[in-house]
Amino acid sequence: MSSFRAEIRYRVLPLPRVQREAEKLLNPQQLAEGIALAKRLRYYPDAPDLKIEPCGEGMELRLESKALNQQGWLRAMFYTHDASKTIYIVDLFWKKTNRISVADLHRTNHRIRQLKALLSAGGDPWKSGE
Repeated sequence: MSSFRAEIRYRVLPLPRVQREAEKLLNPQQLAEGIALAKRLRYYPDAPDLKIEPCGEGMELRLESKALNQQGWLRAMFYTHDASKTIYIVDLFWKKTNRISVADLHRTNHRIRQLKALLSAGGDPWKSGE
């Protein structure tokens, strides 16, 4: 990590569905490494060492480290809710290629639209059953 010091701007929270998926997708070492990388999103958009790109209605974080690159590339898709200063991790998956598929994009966009609707209605993602 660079010596660049930025102030923490956001909370980073995975949706309950993503927490369950992560426990199935990753071994304990990979899970710990993935969480450490995702926590660096707290400094978004001032996180120059993270690989972040727009992707559909959200953003794509390429989680890359020696501990993670055993099956391909791990991708975390997230949505930034500026009103609450929260970044929601909405999807997590492995890619054998360095390209997001149409199915991945549709699934992520669907989850983001559901999250936006829930948040605009004053709902809580942890009480919604998702």
